[in-house]
Amino acid sequence: MKTGSEQLAATLRARMESDPSVVVLGEALELSPVTSGLLAAFPGRVHLLPAADASLVGVAVGLAMAGKRPVVELAESASIWGVLQQVGQEAASLKDRGEFRAPIVVRVPLAPGSWDPTALVESVAGLAIGVAGTPGDAAQLLASALESSDPVVLFEPRVVLADRGDAVDAAFGKARVLREGEHATVLALGDGVSAAMRAAEAVAGEGISVEVIDLRWVRPLDVGAIGESVARTGRAIVAGASPGALALAVQEAFLRLEAPPALASNEDLAGVIRSSVSY
Repeated sequence: MKTGSEQLAATLRARMESDPSVVVLGEALELSPVTSGLLAAFPGRVHLLPAADASLVGVAVGLAMAGKRPVVELAESASIWGVLQQVGQEAASLKDRGEFRAPIVVRVPLAPGSWDPTALVESVAGLAIGVAGTPGDAAQLLASALESSDPVVLFEPRVVLADRGDAVDAAFGKARVLREGEHATVLALGDGVSAAMRAAEAVAGEGISVEVIDLRWVRPLDVGAIGESVARTGRAIVAGASPGALALAVQEAFLRLEAPPALASNEDLAGVIRSSVSY
């Protein structure tokens, strides 16, 4: 099995080979396990730019308006502050005005212990948002994003990219049930997916059956998968930074909830599950 980074690299390279409109931009591309070697392979389509994140995405917006399909790799999660205005207000507004399409993909690394800006980006209208929860997710989310005609932000936890796993299907806006259960639903994002699987295993010996859903997409959320599962289990716990997922779970299954829905950290997840089931 390949690591998430290896699968991402193979997916991006294959798309660049088949689609000459795909271009890659970043400030440290040769240091990245995903984009290393692309500059030599595609010298006219890989652009190393100074560490000015707003300018980086500004260039990508211009390239998108000219018919290109830019993939921007940020150096760290904090860099999202510099790109929100560009990708949110400018790229997304092009879609709303119907003047141009902006098929930009912004890849954002999430280092262990670093700030997770998922909830912040979720507050910006007009952006599709994906979060890799398994090594196979990462490459498939990128493949789906490269089919979009509008801006997409992809969050890629480094612990997920370093792990190994099989390739999976990850259709745009579709979640995946990783474990079926009857007593509670855990809606997981990013590194919360592996934490959810560990917590489900931990409480299984106590007779608690937990359904784990890898959401994959924060926007669009898989309304059908969330609503069906929460209505059946009566409990919704979100592992990951997505208040939108929590709100949707309440909305879709309010009359079937048997306990208050909750946001849980990876460390407290098993305890939150126990509390919810015993409510």
